[in-house]
Amino acid sequence: MKLTQKVFFGWSIMAVSLSLIIMACQKESAAANSAGSTKKLSVYLADDPCQYDSVSIDIRTVEVKIDTNTEHMSDDHFGDNDNDKDDDNKGNDNFGKWDTLTINAGVYNILKLRNGIDTLLGDANVAKGSIRKIRLTLGTKNSVVKNGITYPLSLLSGINNYVYIKINKEHEDIISTAQSAIWIDFDVCESIKLIGGQYYLKPFCKPFGLKNFGRVEGKVLPAAANAFVKAYNSTDSATAIPEDDGEYRIRGLKEGTYSISFKGSNGYSDTTITNVQIMNGQEANVSTVTLHL
Repeated sequence: MKLTQKVFFGWSIMAVSLSLIIMACQKESAAANSAGSTKKLSVYLADDPCQYDSVSIDIRTVEVKIDTNTEHMSDDHFGDNDNDKDDDNKGNDNFGKWDTLTINAGVYNILKLRNGIDTLLGDANVAKGSIRKIRLTLGTKNSVVKNGITYPLSLLSGINNYVYIKINKEHEDIISTAQSAIWIDFDVCESIKLIGGQYYLKPFCKPFGLKNFGRVEGKVLPAAANAFVKAYNSTDSATAIPEDDGEYRIRGLKEGTYSISFKGSNGYSDTTITNVQIMNGQEANVSTVTLHL
């Protein structure tokens, strides 16, 4: 082989090798950009209970509205004026685009989700951006059981089967750059209305995160009192039905000073404790309360 041919052959190998390296780098860069443009979002369902035997809610789909406009991301309240009715049956608008989560569609007995128990409602890899809303689509298999009797739970007149929950940054727990989570508290007492002897559903849900909200736990005795617990102040409230051993836990409370009421039954008296301090990301421990006949 002549010298010029050897030189040409050598340069050809180098050129091919360089091209392969560039292509590999481009693929790695594209993959990195693709991975970096999404994050895993998990949405959990919890319960703010009421005094029913059970409450079954039929959840068909869960969607999140993501605003990826960089000009909007510095304004956490950009989407506050987004009318919920404008979102019905729509996939996107100026406030963001809806993305569907992977869920186990079906009927949830949400009264089982109390005292710190929750369930993963759905998750998905969604575009990185500001989460503006969560949209639940309800089915028709909703019911409530009171004193052993099952009643159908129809949507209140004028209420469609979409449930919208507005989200701000305080509601989202950033677990890592690639993962975050939001909890939805289904407020049963606020959501169920007894009108003319019939039960109706007007869903009321509150979002929260574990880092920017507080919680309280304690114990109320005796078990025969069947106590109903409520933490409240002038701007916030949440409830609990204790376990058989009297232990209760309430999550999703805004930072502040609360009173906690204990409503007894079966002849047991009520009582209230005051000045319970709730701090973000922390759990307040309340001394055991005993109700008396």
